[in-house]
Amino acid sequence: MTHVTRIAAWDRYAARCANLVFGVNRMAVLAAQSAAKDTGNQPRASVGRSKSRVVWLVLVQTFIAVGLARAQADSGLSRAVDALNETVAGNGRLTLIEAQRLFGGIVTATITNNDNDPNTIGPSDCITFLIAPRAGTGSGGPAPQSFSGPRSASGAGVCGGTQGSFEDWARSAPIAPQLLRILFPGSLGASVLGRSPSELHAQQFLLTTALATEGVRREGQGAEGGRAFAGGLIESEWVRKEDRQPGDAGWAWQGIYGINRHLAVQGRFARQREFFTSNATTFSVDYHPFIEINRTITWRVGGTGRAGFLYSSSNAMDLGSLEFGGGGWASGFKELGRVRAGGGAMLQGSRSWVPNAIIGDGDDLAFLADAINDRGILYDLTFGGTASVDTSKRTRVIAKILENTPLSLRDDRADSWLLSTGLSYSIGLPTLNVGYKLYSTSMLRAHSLFFQGNFDW
Repeated sequence: MTHVTRIAAWDRYAARCANLVFGVNRMAVLAAQSAAKDTGNQPRASVGRSKSRVVWLVLVQTFIAVGLARAQADSGLSRAVDALNETVAGNGRLTLIEAQRLFGGIVTATITNNDNDPNTIGPSDCITFLIAPRAGTGSGGPAPQSFSGPRSASGAGVCGGTQGSFEDWARSAPIAPQLLRILFPGSLGASVLGRSPSELHAQQFLLTTALATEGVRREGQGAEGGRAFAGGLIESEWVRKEDRQPGDAGWAWQGIYGINRHLAVQGRFARQREFFTSNATTFSVDYHPFIEINRTITWRVGGTGRAGFLYSSSNAMDLGSLEFGGGGWASGFKELGRVRAGGGAMLQGSRSWVPNAIIGDGDDLAFLADAINDRGILYDLTFGGTASVDTSKRTRVIAKILENTPLSLRDDRADSWLLSTGLSYSIGLPTLNVGYKLYSTSMLRAHSLFFQGNFDW
């Protein structure tokens, strides 16, 4: 047996890309030569514009050539399977994939290389495929799914089987939703970002707004509680999954900028490496009007609505979605001398949507897009508490704890909790905060350091 490790699935397209790009460049050069002959009587500026057009033509056609080269090779679920660590038999006839991790699933497969090419899953190749949920999904997780047959109809005579082709099987109405539940439990973001966009929004909102006491002045020091309602946060996070293996790595950067007391923008970039590397980015804008009632207990009551996007790319597959959510929240806290204590909760509904403009009906990943769109609205309840102690006139030690519980019966996400501790330093009304966070679910644990500022502008 010969062990084959492929760090980048891109390599398998290099030869085809080189041939296509060479042809494109040759056409572009011929076009440039022709343009020079036809425009000899034009001003020099016109010639410069012609050369610029040729440069843009080369760039555009090069990108098209790369896309065509990738389209000619593996696509859809076959591309995802082919991105995994595999072992090729000495004669190149069989390719074995043994319990390899693919997002939220574990894949075991055997590919019979009828085209004698072990580097790709060809149209006539035969596939025996099994995918099961990873550990930690929970007792209510989806059942394993299996397939045996050809990748496409061209291999039906050789491979046999009763389930049609591999890609048709993955697209079928009974199978596609189950594959989505296995690959991306709860949501796309929960697998590629380390948590879903709805959970991320709820946690950051409660920590920085609903349960924020860092910028509250002592009684009698200003209107509206004397709170600084604009500011920002930047955070660096390290992720460790429960079933991690040697060589695995995960980290993320995230941030928030509060434009004013009712409007904020939030973003997160995450990278995970489990043999292949995935990169995911999300960005959203949220509007959160609220009222603050200053009594013996200070109350904040309001709503929130957000809109944004999520995009994930890897050797296995590229996916994106638009993210929407909204709900209501309330919090309260009380001052007890140098101590402040409080709590709050948020109930929100969220939905992911993949427009047809991003993935057309003929795309090999359309089955995942349709399954994501059919999920409907998912609901989360996030609640927690905070306590702080003034250690001097300018400094304060703060601790906050949150728990997130998915409420939808069809939601495969696990409950999670987050602990945040920090030190706040006051410079008049503005405050600067530094601290540490611990986030945990049944599938992963994350540690992060953050820096936050609240300013009076």
